[in-house]
Amino acid sequence: MLKTRRLTIVIIYVALVLLVPFETTVIPQWRVQVVDVHGTACANMRVTQSWGHYRLYLDGNSSTENRLTDVNGYVQFPERTTKANLLRRIIVPIFTSIATIMHGGWDVSGAVWATGIKDVAWLSYKGNGPMPDKMRVERCISEQGELR
Repeated sequence: MLKTRRLTIVIIYVALVLLVPFETTVIPQWRVQVVDVHGTACANMRVTQSWGHYRLYLDGNSSTENRLTDVNGYVQFPERTTKANLLRRIIVPIFTSIATIMHGGWDVSGAVWATGIKDVAWLSYKGNGPMPDKMRVERCISEQGELR
């Protein structure tokens, strides 16, 4: 009887450990300055951030957010996180590694970009190393569509 009770407690404990989700940082807080080819800060310019985690979700569980630069051309995005339980963290990477052929990657995916007339400035984050902090566009475009 005592062994059965202990076994039940162990099974419940293991189930909780496997099924309770916990949070992981996908992308740390990211601060970027947008400047034109002359080094002039682009104020009130829309910058988009996208992020996802292809190791934990077959579709990456991708999201995006737009923010505007301040008067000095800076925009800051908060830390991006995801929640997943241990069972997902063990099982899903098996399938996503197979699916790598389909979408070209199976880890953290993060980027920020802005459009500057002829080009799109694009910065990527791969989950290691320093985060790029400056993007250069051909010309600044404010949210109101004004060119500088």
